[in-house]
Amino acid sequence: MPDAARFARSLGALGVLSLLLNGCATETRMVDNDFGDSGYSGMVSAREYGFVRPATDVVVMERYTAGRADPRGDLWNRVRTGMSLDLHADARIDSTVERFRRDPQYLSRMSQQGMPYLHMIVTEIERRGLPMELAFLPHVESRFNPVATSPKAAAGIWQFMPYTGLEMGLRQDAWYDGRRDPLASTGAALDYLEQLNRRFDGDWALAMAAYNCGPGRVAAAQAANRRSGKPTDYWSLNNLPNETKQYVPQILATARLVAAPTRYGLNLPPVPDRPQLEVVRTQQPVDLNRVASATGVQLYELQRLNPALKLGRTAPDGPGHILVPAGTGQRIGKKMGQVQIMPARASAAQSRSSAATRSTLARAERHKIHVVKGGETIASIARANGIEPRALAELNGISVREPLLSGQTLKVQATDDSALITHLVTKGDSIKTLAKRYGVSVKDLQRWNRLAETRLNPGDLILIYPPGRAPTS
Repeated sequence: MPDAARFARSLGALGVLSLLLNGCATETRMVDNDFGDSGYSGMVSAREYGFVRPATDVVVMERYTAGRADPRGDLWNRVRTGMSLDLHADARIDSTVERFRRDPQYLSRMSQQGMPYLHMIVTEIERRGLPMELAFLPHVESRFNPVATSPKAAAGIWQFMPYTGLEMGLRQDAWYDGRRDPLASTGAALDYLEQLNRRFDGDWALAMAAYNCGPGRVAAAQAANRRSGKPTDYWSLNNLPNETKQYVPQILATARLVAAPTRYGLNLPPVPDRPQLEVVRTQQPVDLNRVASATGVQLYELQRLNPALKLGRTAPDGPGHILVPAGTGQRIGKKMGQVQIMPARASAAQSRSSAATRSTLARAERHKIHVVKGGETIASIARANGIEPRALAELNGISVREPLLSGQTLKVQATDDSALITHLVTKGDSIKTLAKRYGVSVKDLQRWNRLAETRLNPGDLILIYPPGRAPTS
């Protein structure tokens, strides 16, 4: 990403605010804060990109044919070339391969579902020098569905939990959910996987397992094996959730089928080795309805590609971006001036100022480190720090009931001058019930979160100051 940062600064000197993209895209580093707090980090080398400057303040970044890409070729060939993990490490992979191959449409569906995003994912994996098997993780997680939501509130093609998403820089507010942005979440997921890989000494099987169940859970399973004198590699761990025991084999089994589909009697339709998406970035608010009306691009297509925009438009107070089908960016860029005549307005539904949200979430993301003592639990540590056990568990990628080890470190939300609490909304929560639970007024909750009504949606984050600790302004 240093290449991207230098490129962004050079464009800044020319007065161009830019975003780098290969086709679609978060420890998340930002390029001169081009995306505010969205967590976008300049996914691909700037040397692979050209750009055009439309008449308005819109910048369309398009990828031209470069490097290993071949617009006439099959992207799956690049995937096969980049595979580097052991596909024959365990009998669980063999049994999963046999199960998948009994579905003759398994690879065909995956090819179709992944087509909009695979080129972007593959190019970024190549740029980072990571094993190409990681490209199958969003297939196992969500079938490449950016609107997928799990019962535990994980969202997007990479299925980020709310607190993990915030930790990796994915902004979540009334206007935008970066977990559902294929652009931002892909960079965030690969950053997170790289962090996990470093934590587990370069073992990608352990890193992928930790992505699924949390690094604390994997570390605890390793500790249990050490106490029993057993190996601590992924394939030897018994104290993992059943889902995690099947998770890595599913990824590697899919990779094996893609490596040699005809050997298993399956058909793998080609995916064009060219970008399927472009990004249009603007300094003014953009409404998808007005973009569709002004350009002729189908509204349903814009909505499908931009599920991160909760209200169908970018936030009213800063730069924004939309994903568009490849080949339409130039047309949209030329027409954008017509689209921006009337700035988007906050609806009557809950709407926070993006600037206020960025400020409060920045405070919420500061953490202190707690060293676990003998006998402590998630519940006792959460209670001592004034937060909910579920929030503390999600912050550390572990379960609420997971036993803690003496000496283990946990990230804990700060309880300093701001004393800020973040509450993850679940079914049945309302502003009135939260006000009663935390001993604050409904009016204060609405003011702190810029809410116009009392209805909340599961997965929302509500910011709360305990009684007597609220800011004066």
